[in-house]
Amino acid sequence: MDPQRILKALSNPHRLDIILWLKHPKQEFGVQVHSKILIDFPNSVSVKSIQKRCGVSQSSVSTFMTLLEHADLVESRKIDQYTYYRRNEEIIREFGEWYAKEVSLQCDNADKLLQTVNIPIEMHDEQEET
Repeated sequence: MDPQRILKALSNPHRLDIILWLKHPKQEFGVQVHSKILIDFPNSVSVKSIQKRCGVSQSSVSTFMTLLEHADLVESRKIDQYTYYRRNEEIIREFGEWYAKEVSLQCDNADKLLQTVNIPIEMHDEQEET
């Protein structure tokens, strides 16, 4: 897992939306054409379905998906001329754990941080009055 690559991939609103939509593919995209063939690749969505939902060109969606796949956030499977994508839940979970550990402000760290901030009570009270 490469956190910088993942953060870069998720920095685009369309790519972030795609990852969020793929969390609930049937709800967000409906039943897929090849769903019976993709029994061993569940929860996958075609590029065409993603493109319709995004409202951008197919080439843009292909670029988005390539970046997400390069960051290991999605996996792909090709059937005939169609490419299907699904979330890579293992990497997403691993990234979430890394983020919680390395980036998020933990409760015990928050207490330590608050102890370093010195805001006089009088100043706080004056701000509330204005």
